[in-house]
Amino acid sequence: MRNLLMIGIELPGTRRQMRCVTPTFGTFVFTGLRSQRIYNVDSYIADVADAQIHFDGGGGASATSPTSFTAPEDLLLVDVSFKTGPTVISKLQIQRGNQPTGDFLRLTAHLDTSPARSPVRLGFSRGTEVRALEKV
Repeated sequence: MRNLLMIGIELPGTRRQMRCVTPTFGTFVFTGLRSQRIYNVDSYIADVADAQIHFDGGGGASATSPTSFTAPEDLLLVDVSFKTGPTVISKLQIQRGNQPTGDFLRLTAHLDTSPARSPVRLGFSRGTEVRALEKV
């Protein structure tokens, strides 16, 4: 089982259980509203509930990458795609700064193998930190 990380979980009054998490990668595609420039930002999803995802800070997305992407201009998030694999989480909660937008992206609707991914249209003002929280 490639890319599985075993973690021990022990709850009071229960036996120790092992759970498998499967980190995966994704891409957020933004369009600049004035420049029409396309921004492809890679992401790393740890597959851990309530963890922030990590965005490419210039050296590729990984567990040590920044947990936000700062909008260089007014942007529109137009597409999100993920590799298959997470076993713990099923969706991402999108945030502007630390404030939830109220939007959730279900991973199954945004798999990179799907030719008919759900369209995304979320705006972010220049300087806004784009974040996403992993949810079960």
